[in-house]
Amino acid sequence: MKVGHTPTRMCVICRRRFAKSQLRRHVLSPSGGEKTLEADEAQKRPGRGWYVCSAPACREKFAKMGRPKSRRKGV
Repeated sequence: MKVGHTPTRMCVICRRRFAKSQLRRHVLSPSGGEKTLEADEAQKRPGRGWYVCSAPACREKFAKMGRPKSRRKGV
């Protein structure tokens, strides 16, 4: 029996690695004229995603963090 690959992602708060299925993904979504962070339950929406683990401390810090600054790769 062949075992498949399990994608891993890092929590943006505690910087620990988890299986992608264990994390909650957030993406920037335009609502009105201002972009806000929204949870992406299906983990399929386009755009830069931020992953947060299920620890209550990480969820609180992420909620207080506001809009993360997006960085361009290679710059």
